[in-house]
Amino acid sequence: MNRKELDELIEHYQLTAHQVERALALAHARPTAPETSRFAIRTLLLSGVLSLAAGIVFFIAANWSELRIMGRFVLTEGLLLVTLMLALWQPPPRPLGRYALFGAFMLVGALLALFGQTYQTGANIYELFLTWTALGLPLVIAGLWAPLWAAWVLVLNLALGLFCGLRPEGGPIWFLFSAGWGTPTLLLIATLANLALWALAEILSQKVAAAVHLVPSSLRRLVLACAIGFATWAGILAILRFGPYPTQTDGWSVLWMLAILAGVAAYTMRRRADVLPLMLIASSIILVVMFAIGKNTGSGRMGRLEMALLVALWLIISSGAAARIIMKLLRTWRAAEQGA
Repeated sequence: MNRKELDELIEHYQLTAHQVERALALAHARPTAPETSRFAIRTLLLSGVLSLAAGIVFFIAANWSELRIMGRFVLTEGLLLVTLMLALWQPPPRPLGRYALFGAFMLVGALLALFGQTYQTGANIYELFLTWTALGLPLVIAGLWAPLWAAWVLVLNLALGLFCGLRPEGGPIWFLFSAGWGTPTLLLIATLANLALWALAEILSQKVAAAVHLVPSSLRRLVLACAIGFATWAGILAILRFGPYPTQTDGWSVLWMLAILAGVAAYTMRRRADVLPLMLIASSIILVVMFAIGKNTGSGRMGRLEMALLVALWLIISSGAAARIIMKLLRTWRAAEQGA
């Protein structure tokens, strides 16, 4: 019996506090002492790996003038080799192999940053993160671990945000985009890239039983949050016509953003498994409309106080209505699942 079924049982029979405690104990709904200890150990180990990677970067930066070029690269590459050797000695899914690959992934980024800082190649920042994403992908695939995938997703989206949001012309991939592409359009491309990853993760979680641990719901939610975040960013820039390169296609960008959100909402309504996508979509629409209100009223005769009151009124009404609708849908889905 999972926690959801247990909550429904407690609510149906109106159990007392003592009976609730007894039910939780019988159903093993609360983590045991060994489970809590394992979680704490894993969290500390992951924090330790991140601290070591950050410590290496800070050590090289603090001793930049004392270390020669060869010394910097030998130190970073030697530690990278050590992590790879540990991963070969204790390959995943063994814990040591996974943490070693996580450390190797972080060291790849540190090595690329060291290369760019040492030789001043003139490469854009997004190229560093895209190269980190490409070189780290084999390590992530070999790790078969959700935290490693989450780190890779964050690096990828940072690269997409730097390229699509700031649009620094130049680099080996810029020839794919003409000067007529507006910033909102590029942000929508980043949205579609994340939606493709999200769709792949959804398919794997439904079709492959072994992939449930590799692409847990938390990882799928992270990718979807990145997608809707880029879509919201694109909608706001298109409405404000603000950014490095506003174009005449900004109106179409708003329509494409709404179409993408509608598609995600339709899929969520059909699955009836998670309300988080609806919460993200509602938040996106609320933010975009809020900026639209500010844009349209700020250029008129309405004063700042009236505009602030109008925006506050919209936030109160829209957020309250969205919360009410989502909670109603959640109760309906639970009731339908319980009846089935």
